[in-house]
Amino acid sequence: MIISKDLFLLGDQDYLRLPKEEKRVVMATKPSVAVDQRGDSVHVPCLSAEQRQHLPHKPLELIFTGVTVTIQKRYILRDVSGIVKPGQLLAVMGPSGCGKTTLLNCLAGRTKLDSGTIRLNRERLNKRYKRKICYVLQQDIFFPDLTLRQTLQYAALLRLPDSLTYQQKMQYVDHIIDVLDLVSCQHTIMGDYMKRGLSGGEKKRANIACELLTNPALMLLDEPTSGLDSHAAYHLMSSLKKYAENENKTVVVTVHQPSSQIFHMFDKLLLLCNGQTAYFGDVNKVVDFFSNIGLVVKPHYNPADFILEQVKGTEEMKEKILKASKEARMHPDYPHELQQDLYGNALCHQYLNNYDHNRIRVNGHVQTINAPDLWCDNVIHSNSHSHLSGTSIHSPNDLCVSICQNHSPDNNTCVYTALAMKEEEGKTFWLDSQSHASSSVSSSDYDFSWQWPTCFWTQFKVLSQRNFQEARPRMLSTLNWVQTIALGIMAGLLWFQLPRSEQAIHDIQGWMFFSTTYWMLFAHFGALYSFPSEREVINKERQSGAYRLSAYYLAKMVGELPLTITLPAIYHLISYPMLGVHSTKVFFLLLAFLLLNTIVAQSVGFFIGACCMDMQVSVTISAIYTLATQLFGGYLATNIPPWFTWMQRLSMVHYAYQNMQIVEFSEGSHIACATQSKFDVCKTSSHIPVSDILAIEGSALPLWLNTLILLVFLLVFRILGYVVLRYFRRPK
Repeated sequence: MIISKDLFLLGDQDYLRLPKEEKRVVMATKPSVAVDQRGDSVHVPCLSAEQRQHLPHKPLELIFTGVTVTIQKRYILRDVSGIVKPGQLLAVMGPSGCGKTTLLNCLAGRTKLDSGTIRLNRERLNKRYKRKICYVLQQDIFFPDLTLRQTLQYAALLRLPDSLTYQQKMQYVDHIIDVLDLVSCQHTIMGDYMKRGLSGGEKKRANIACELLTNPALMLLDEPTSGLDSHAAYHLMSSLKKYAENENKTVVVTVHQPSSQIFHMFDKLLLLCNGQTAYFGDVNKVVDFFSNIGLVVKPHYNPADFILEQVKGTEEMKEKILKASKEARMHPDYPHELQQDLYGNALCHQYLNNYDHNRIRVNGHVQTINAPDLWCDNVIHSNSHSHLSGTSIHSPNDLCVSICQNHSPDNNTCVYTALAMKEEEGKTFWLDSQSHASSSVSSSDYDFSWQWPTCFWTQFKVLSQRNFQEARPRMLSTLNWVQTIALGIMAGLLWFQLPRSEQAIHDIQGWMFFSTTYWMLFAHFGALYSFPSEREVINKERQSGAYRLSAYYLAKMVGELPLTITLPAIYHLISYPMLGVHSTKVFFLLLAFLLLNTIVAQSVGFFIGACCMDMQVSVTISAIYTLATQLFGGYLATNIPPWFTWMQRLSMVHYAYQNMQIVEFSEGSHIACATQSKFDVCKTSSHIPVSDILAIEGSALPLWLNTLILLVFLLVFRILGYVVLRYFRRPK
């Protein structure tokens, strides 16, 4: 490796420019130390978070070495290495179960490594770089009732920074639609197995389009051609290839068995066999690699089919290929970045051993060391009393090497951040000799805090609109409208113009109990069935860091609220006047308690849906709870055993049903006693007070306390649902 005199320190900030005649570009997350061409230290100010959001993503070079992952003492990946540069397309191939998806999860930072390193631009993978990575899952997960354009618009509003205007974000959407050739289908709904929408190839491109909105520097795609015909697959890979070349992006895809046309689009190939590297290098050299070990490809035979047949062969064949792959690593043409000791102390020693004496400049003071092999340790711990310092080492040839130190005042230790040198080619070469322990310490300081792309208010507003837009076709479907209107008319006719007499009390109570239980079940199971499909989309978006969970949860509650109360309100508007309205106050109070009971039931449905991953389990639990709620509601059973009365306190229907009776029988004309009344009060009075009506069903609570208990139900189940999603159902 040829090293020039042009060395500089890259620290922690995103983008800082210094005068070109004296200084170099510095990257840092906080005030750091830069080294100019003369080797002098220069203090550099910080950029604000808002200024950093305007900066474009730099091209990323991906290097992963020695990646090893084990699950239950079984190797999934073992010593897998590779490199892909900006503008290149790396294909990860291999038979099913060889570890392709696991490798992609590792590169995205979603799976913990047992050993090995992953570097972007020679820096270890950290939270700051995760912002520049997009991961396109194999499954196409969308809200089925949103159109393609609506899906992209909401993604842009959520994932592009607030510093961009609405018009600018929509320009991004138009550009991505044009780049991926989605103009003709942009107003088509996404669809699912029940509703016809986009085709398979269009969904794949839509999945990629959602991730391209953030202008990522590194794209990871898991089986993007699965389920597509040859033409659609070729069209998709051709778009990715052009995007990588024209936009200077780094692209990694996993493919199972590509066609010959697609295979020759790839720049690099990583072939996996039993979780190990069977081949890594240029695509156009893989045929020669197999020919050298006696496996010759027949003329006019797809090389992709041939090499997959070999790695799926006998154990002897697999061992032969893996042995040849290990020998290929020793070849001079093998990328030097993938050598094992490139980032360790050996390179420091190799560099310093070329000089007999080395001078160290620490804050203006020159020190001399005579033992180059101790240089790495000495330089790390030098100047440990300053919070952040720059250390320069000068060789006799005026070659300057710079170090950034970060001092932790709590444990009085120094952490070595990174060492950067500039090669003749203009690339930055990073010397990262940290251990895994020191890397974790520095990364917490280096990554500072997680910066969301948009503020809480923007996320809440956009998600509320999207939840309303997505849930409206489902909750206010034509069938639900017909069902609600028909049910309202039937209930009104069944209990039409009931008289205010003792004989009609049971019928009036029947309408109240039926109304509360029906809309409880409707809202509860509606929330329960909608949650599993929506959960997949939310998990995908949470993994990409699109928004806060709190913003989503609050937006879902608010966005769906108008839809939740619309149908019960229509039912009440139709059926109750047919019973006979006695006052406007009673009409609206009964409506308020009916809607409150409906919202509480929906909250319980959200909570159970969040807790249970298995739909059958959640339906069983919901059935038991809702049936128990009806049994102890106070209408079906009045003589409840004393040892079972505590169940009545858990029935949401019980409180709403009691409140509706209090309101209905307290206002308007009195309930007249029958000739042979079962109420004792009728012996001395001609009408029945509400307290005596409620006493038949057992002890009754006042109106305000019933309302307060319902509000507590609402609050507790909403909070519990959030806690489950936040701490127990976090996406892996």
